Amino acid sequence: MFRKVILILFLFYILALIQGSFLVHFTIFGVLPNLVLIFVLLINIFTPLNDWFGVVSALIGGFFLDIFSAGFFGFFGFYTLVFLTLSLFFNFILKKYVEIPFIKSPRS
Repeated sequence: MFRKVILILFLFYILALIQGSFLVHFTIFGVLPNLVLIFVLLINIFTPLNDWFGVVSALIGGFFLDIFSAGFFGFFGFYTLVFLTLSLFFNFILKKYVEIPFIKSPRS
């Protein structure tokens, strides 16, 4: 778990840096792609539902966007709060309404 958190720290640092410095110049129909949000949602989709790794990644990704956004929405912690809320809501929806089918082995 510790190695995963270190890897996510490094990855979100690089993504937030790229998003805040390089991708600002390349918009798609006037919209800036949010790489950190996309990656947080992908992590929440592909981690097990009882694991807190998706929530930890949302906190880390939101923290790095707060650092690199320079208080865009007025207060520090906006992206952390939004990403944490999205991660918890997404996990709630997946637990409550999505049933993942189990793959049965041919021997059973």
